[in-house]
Amino acid sequence: MMRFLNILAASLISAIAVACAHAEDLPASERLAMRGEKHALLDPLLGEWAVAMDVYAGPAQLAWSTDGLSATRTLTLGGRYLREELRGADGVPVREGTLGYNALDQRFELVTADSFEPGQMVYFGRGDETAERFSLYGESTEAGMQPEPTGRKRDLRFEFEIRDANFNVERIFVRYPGKQEYLFVEQRFSRVAEK
Repeated sequence: MMRFLNILAASLISAIAVACAHAEDLPASERLAMRGEKHALLDPLLGEWAVAMDVYAGPAQLAWSTDGLSATRTLTLGGRYLREELRGADGVPVREGTLGYNALDQRFELVTADSFEPGQMVYFGRGDETAERFSLYGESTEAGMQPEPTGRKRDLRFEFEIRDANFNVERIFVRYPGKQEYLFVEQRFSRVAEK
């Protein structure tokens, strides 16, 4: 058995060395599209999750809270992108998102679409991520809750906080021109035990 394990380890090391040597021969587009170190920061987010959510209508407002949401997060395209589907208590999807690391621009990028906004949200990281926390920044035009759209511009910050392998938090912060940033949405993800 030990001989088998040694042969397996030597084979893996050889394969990695060949892949690394081969990667340097690839065109930049292929080489930079390969899964790398930064992509591993996505791994703790994988799996099935129970989600509780608080929504704040404005600064210093009381939260509207709900639980019973669920989410599935999987890797796609060679482990380079994390796909998230967030579902309401009825199991119907309410948000989909794709998070990945752009090795050329050296930043995380996130695109979300949900059932509450007329357009997609696009966020870009600033290269200041850690294994425990990273923020991405974007902007949008607010539709609002009245019959006519407000059309107000707003800056957004989407934050991921990874506390451990079984718990993480997503927060969306909003800042209107000339105003202070405030917490708009907080979603707490608790890992669902495998059956």
